[in-house]
Amino acid sequence: QLGKSLGFARIRPEGKQHIVLETPMEEPAWKLLQENLPQHLRPRFVYSPGKVTVRGLGLVKTNKQLESLIDWLGKMQGALPEPTVVGLPESPIPNA
Repeated sequence: QLGKSLGFARIRPEGKQHIVLETPMEEPAWKLLQENLPQHLRPRFVYSPGKVTVRGLGLVKTNKQLESLIDWLGKMQGALPEPTVVGLPESPIPNA
């Protein structure tokens, strides 16, 4: 769910070393998300049209991959504006 809320459609391994986050997002949108990553992690994430490759993450154990991805995606989530709830006008029809 966290990945989808950030615009990633699918997460899958690529070869033995990398994890790929498939996405329809354009590079400017990726740059916004990337700004919320700590400086030392930014080089691990490589954007190319249609995907973001997380370099080297495939080398660690599956549990650690998942833990790291959840942590890093959580950091990126801070780049998104808070959703605004807009109330709908009251219906003039009773019980509608």
